Amino acid sequence: MTELLSTEETYLDHLTIIRQVFMDPMMEAATAQPRPLANLKDVQTIFAYIPQLIMLSTSLLRRLHSVVREDATRSEIYSGVGKVFCEYLPQLDIYIFYAANYAKAQRCAAKAKRNIISRQLVQEKRMNRLGLADYAIAPIQRITRYCLLLKDLIKHSTPAHPDYPYLERALKCMTALAIAMNNIQ
Repeated sequence: MTELLSTEETYLDHLTIIRQVFMDPMMEAATAQPRPLANLKDVQTIFAYIPQLIMLSTSLLRRLHSVVREDATRSEIYSGVGKVFCEYLPQLDIYIFYAANYAKAQRCAAKAKRNIISRQLVQEKRMNRLGLADYAIAPIQRITRYCLLLKDLIKHSTPAHPDYPYLERALKCMTALAIAMNNIQ
């Protein structure tokens, strides 16, 4: 459970870096008047779905922390994690849209690299030498990570555990989502 929370926090940090270090400055450059310094349509394509992914991850993380606190007061272990994931399944479709847009976003990002604002961002970045592409892959990898974490929780649960059927359902849906994302790219 600790690994699930820490990896979700790291993932949210990566999404926040995308927004603060890349998206916001590039959006500002694309809307600068009288002469934009970046192509607005390209910037919108590059960062499509990032705000929604941030909201989803923030909400999921808050809910997981809530379940952990509830479990701690009842001295239970991950009693509601599977149920939380099942509650969020309808919202995870955003990952399909992100995956469908990913190749186009990477082409637009490569094109944007040639522009002065993008080069300046790369020179000024504060992210341990990681570039936009290094962070942009995180949502593509996240669903696979959820699958691994859910498998681990199932492995350490008994079928009699009240959350076990939810964990199995969440894993089945996450696996299908990962396959769909892989096929759509």
